[in-house]
Amino acid sequence: MQFVHIADNHLGYRQYNLDEREKDIYRAFGECIDKIIEIKPDFVVHSGDLFENSEPSVNALYTAIEGFKKLIESGIPIYIIHGNHEIPRRTFKKSPFTVLKKILGDHFKTFFKKKYHIFKKEGREVFIGGSDYTPRNRVDTLHEIYKMIEVASKDYRDRILLFHQDLYSYSAFPTYEIQLEDLPRGFKYYAGGHIHRRILKCVGEGILAYSGSTEICRYDEYEDYEKNRKGFYLVDISRKDFDIRDVERIDIKCRDFVVDKCIIDEESFKRFLENLESKYEPVVICSVLRDLSERLERALESKKILYKKITYLDGITEEEILNIANTDVDEVFKEFLKSRNYDVNFVYGIYNEVIKGGNLYRYLEDYLRGF
Repeated sequence: MQFVHIADNHLGYRQYNLDEREKDIYRAFGECIDKIIEIKPDFVVHSGDLFENSEPSVNALYTAIEGFKKLIESGIPIYIIHGNHEIPRRTFKKSPFTVLKKILGDHFKTFFKKKYHIFKKEGREVFIGGSDYTPRNRVDTLHEIYKMIEVASKDYRDRILLFHQDLYSYSAFPTYEIQLEDLPRGFKYYAGGHIHRRILKCVGEGILAYSGSTEICRYDEYEDYEKNRKGFYLVDISRKDFDIRDVERIDIKCRDFVVDKCIIDEESFKRFLENLESKYEPVVICSVLRDLSERLERALESKKILYKKITYLDGITEEEILNIANTDVDEVFKEFLKSRNYDVNFVYGIYNEVIKGGNLYRYLEDYLRGF
């Protein structure tokens, strides 16, 4: 028996407010759908943030409906939780999943009210528990739900948990909602969403997995993409002795990025050009010494670039730049915030969003929702 674990498609996201980046998001989702149909798993679990926001555009809704219809027509049901982006901001507003449920029917299963479902095939039963994203100020409620799910699952051999939370020690952000020990025990596979990089770890007798986002939502995700790619996991729970070898990474292609924070001499300039040459219509994010700026601009003009963001380094020597590059600037900045009695997590989070091309409004909304 096999299932697919996918998350964080963020349909409707317009990085840098570009039509092309919104289309990239849809293309990545469509490629995932096509690969899933090729594989023909028994079911799909989705760990949240299908959409970029709780009131998705017509294009985003249409993309989700068409993709999931293809899965259902191929006999593949979907089990999905709400991420922090899909949860309506006001209680009287409906979730976009309401529309999907109305169109897709019983093959599209959510966990908004019912916290678990049983998948049955050829006499075998799989317990699929899940809870929607929960902010920090309501984490006690989440603990109660996890306890209920743990009790309800105790008689099942195959147990899967869907969650969409920042997990302590795994999150790159300065805040988190839960720790590993908060998750219900005894599950074979913990299907995480919210963290955009791929994570696959053994935890006790089970597997903790974040399948990651299916496109690059922040430019600092590109380094991980080069190492671990983007896509989803194919999980085979057929063997009695299930382990990490039964989880296969299925990759897709994303938009190229060229990221270089330190173009300061001929060697680094040459390295940048070599990297640029191998990319097709990339997003370019770089910092360059002012003396090299004209040459850099000429190089960029000769190649088709989707988007560029260049920071010019003025009034600083190469030695000073190298010293900065070798210093843990983040830690220095955090110490400065502490010395001024600022909320370190909050201000550092804003700093991260601004310098890394993230969505500041979204960060503020998510952070303040936790109070």
